[in-house]
Amino acid sequence: MARQVTAQDESWSSSGLGQREAISAWREWAASTIAPIEVEVFDADAFAARWVSHGIGQLRLLHIHAPAQRVTHVGIEGTAMRAAPSIQLVYARVGHLKTTMAGRTFNVAPGQFVLLDNTRFYQMEMATPHECIDLMMPQGWLERYMPDPSALLGRPMSASNGWGAPLGALLETILDGGLEDAPLPRPLIAEQFGSLLALAAGLEDTGDAPSQQGRHRGQLAARILRRIESDYADPDLSPEVVARQVGISKRYLQTLLAASGTSFVQELNATRLDRASEMLSDQRAGGLSISDIAFRTGFLDPGYFTRLFRKRFGITPREWRAGNAPQS
Repeated sequence: MARQVTAQDESWSSSGLGQREAISAWREWAASTIAPIEVEVFDADAFAARWVSHGIGQLRLLHIHAPAQRVTHVGIEGTAMRAAPSIQLVYARVGHLKTTMAGRTFNVAPGQFVLLDNTRFYQMEMATPHECIDLMMPQGWLERYMPDPSALLGRPMSASNGWGAPLGALLETILDGGLEDAPLPRPLIAEQFGSLLALAAGLEDTGDAPSQQGRHRGQLAARILRRIESDYADPDLSPEVVARQVGISKRYLQTLLAASGTSFVQELNATRLDRASEMLSDQRAGGLSISDIAFRTGFLDPGYFTRLFRKRFGITPREWRAGNAPQS
């Protein structure tokens, strides 16, 4: 099926396409639209997929029908990222989304949504065909409504209870064709998303002191994460060192990251493993041993590195490298 485009909307379907062509188009679209993403389709012979994309002000809403698959968002470092950095609201409509992020694994069940950062590593595995919504929101835009979006990353929330219910209803109304005869222009509908998401998260911004404090905490957490991303190869990098550099106590550093559902060790190991996986995939690093790569990414013990790598990716570093070797 040819790609169909209107002024603000697009759609695509694998129907009528050959298997190889359809899967290639699916992977290319995901990588260029959503994030730097790698897609592994579990049953290529039964591949079927389609999507509809709606422009809503500064937002982009994707309605996706997808096969059983594993998607890996590799993060912004070391990639030619074509999609703009954004916070994604992923809403499961049919099928479970098993997600791994920052060393944690959690499940997004039908009727739940979760916020993810498309510049950071995470992986979603769907064992069956599924349907979901991916609402892509520029981070600067979202911070007008939520002073610290990072505090809510990786926390599944209900779209049917409390303030999540009107947010879920808005999503369902759009899926039922509500944009065609909406009483408001699309930029104003986008504002409804911002306000409802803030309410669903319990973070309605009233402009008072707590909101300013939340914004400050978010800025500190972002500085900590940037320090980890820039200095991950230093084997002596520690919470004490980063806390001193940022100008806070070690205890407060740990509190800030805990509020975001993560920890210093989780973020540091995740960053190091991401960089190691990129080096193992890079033909230019083919002459480096596994131990060399471990050392270059901040691990002093190659055996510990291998154990963490296998726990994170399901295979050993050697197997990862073999799987990315050029075909003769």
